[in-house]
Amino acid sequence: MSSSVTASWRKRRMSRSVDLVVRDARLLLESGLVRGGIGVSDGVIVVIASDEHLPSGERVIEAGGKILMPGLIDGHAHIYDPDMKGHEDFTSGSRAAAAGGVTTIIDMPLVSQVASTKEADHKISEGLSKSIVDFSLNAGMLNSDNTPVIPLLIERGIAAFKAFMCEPFYANNGVITQAMSEVSEHGGHITLHAEDQGVLDEFAKEMEGEWDAPISHSLSRPNLAEQLAIGQAVRIAEKTGGHLHLAHVTTREGLHEVERAKLHGVTVSSEVCPHHLMFHRDEMNILGPKSKMNPPLRAKEDRAALWSAILRGVIDTAVSDHAPCPIEEKDEGSDDIRNAWSGVDGIQMILRVLLSEGINRGRLSYTRLLNIASRRPAKIFGIYPKKGVLQVGSDADFVIVDPTREEKITSEIMFSKCGWTLYDRRTMTGVPIMTFVRGVSVYESGSIQANPGHGEFLRMGGGGLNYEE
Repeated sequence: MSSSVTASWRKRRMSRSVDLVVRDARLLLESGLVRGGIGVSDGVIVVIASDEHLPSGERVIEAGGKILMPGLIDGHAHIYDPDMKGHEDFTSGSRAAAAGGVTTIIDMPLVSQVASTKEADHKISEGLSKSIVDFSLNAGMLNSDNTPVIPLLIERGIAAFKAFMCEPFYANNGVITQAMSEVSEHGGHITLHAEDQGVLDEFAKEMEGEWDAPISHSLSRPNLAEQLAIGQAVRIAEKTGGHLHLAHVTTREGLHEVERAKLHGVTVSSEVCPHHLMFHRDEMNILGPKSKMNPPLRAKEDRAALWSAILRGVIDTAVSDHAPCPIEEKDEGSDDIRNAWSGVDGIQMILRVLLSEGINRGRLSYTRLLNIASRRPAKIFGIYPKKGVLQVGSDADFVIVDPTREEKITSEIMFSKCGWTLYDRRTMTGVPIMTFVRGVSVYESGSIQANPGHGEFLRMGGGGLNYEE
């Protein structure tokens, strides 16, 4: 705890009063679920104790045995693009985040580059004026022309960089090698969209005449494309010693490459999205163009492998890859799936899916939930222990969850600008009911509580993976 926070807490302790107290909760700590509560002052946690040892507070919340866990950190969300404002922005996107228990967004480029300090500063300015949750940025897309900007962006506090191994922002292995060497030298990491373009080109030819069926999108992007690309990326990481972060892993074969790399000591981490945990490709012809995203939905066996990989620690983080669009851009794929926008909503659904499909189906433990949703992403992005943990001195970013409440998902309860959801009419068990960012309520029981501009920009540290579970 900083000296100023310590002095403030000591002063308040004399009167035994703090700004906020949450009592009668089940706290999700690194050791597991523990009965008790927290006290918050000046935006940070100042006490964690059993109820009888908690101070009085200006506001007291009786949690009634519900779970209190660190707020989620979404490391991959397309929230604001200056050329795609009709898709999402910091106001609508951060509201959806708050309603999903996400207290920190790491915004990801969509179509506009974040490859200069000017572009980064513009995004930061937008976030500071409009976001209700805290945020940082991924930079990218990396190519042969913009790798020299890497140290300048790291000085700005942006240490995460995106690159593609396929279109539309294809970077060849030479560029990725150069970029990974540069990023690792300055303590950052590279996130790769790993699909092999050659495989995609050839398999797309096999679908000629069949693009009216949405499942053709998945069949044209086979598991092999991910497996080959991940294998190449791992070898580059091994040679450069850099930190490789693999975006949205979806296949059994891709997971095998990740697991093998970890066993051989390669610095690699990986992420999974809620839609790949919830849906499978045999549903695509029923769901229609809404279900198109890259990488696509996979077979049921791949979905099962993802859940297993979470438990084994092969998957490090859960992210949304939130990239919805106006429904008209999905409907354009009704007769030819190639014409539909590739992307779906997700930031409001990460925690709901992990609770409903994970915890309540016995596929996920609470300690693994803590790790993939909060603790490990905070470490990877270098914002731990400020974020990602319930700990004295950490920011009071937390969500109160009712793990047994059922909720029917409809477009009416969603806060994304686009007004539709892939999860429409699904009943989920496990609901985030209150979300706090630095001790301030931003979401309670269906309503947004904070005004745009509450969110702060987070400077990343170097991050890393060399830590104990």
